[in-house]
Amino acid sequence: MANFWQATAGGMLGAGLCAWLLGSPYTVHIGASGVVFGYAGYLVAYGLYSRKPIPLLIALFVAFSYGISMLFGVLPLTPGVSWQSHLGGAIGGILAARFFHQNHPQRL
Repeated sequence: MANFWQATAGGMLGAGLCAWLLGSPYTVHIGASGVVFGYAGYLVAYGLYSRKPIPLLIALFVAFSYGISMLFGVLPLTPGVSWQSHLGGAIGGILAARFFHQNHPQRL
């Protein structure tokens, strides 16, 4: 359960911070897609950091099923899409996985 809360906090903080720092003035960023990118980033990064079979299989599944759409989601290609939130959420999820793995390597 701690993994869920750390991934959620990482995705929320990363998405919000990047939208605030990189967003254009007078724009509105709405939705939870940044947190979803945080979850995906967390799952992939934790699988790579832990090098255990189950997390690695989950990381491969997430990377192959959402990889291309996630790559295009963090790039400023589509007008009206908050790529800043997507990028920040993914970075926040990756950082949360790194922090969790360093502090609790025996879990999962």
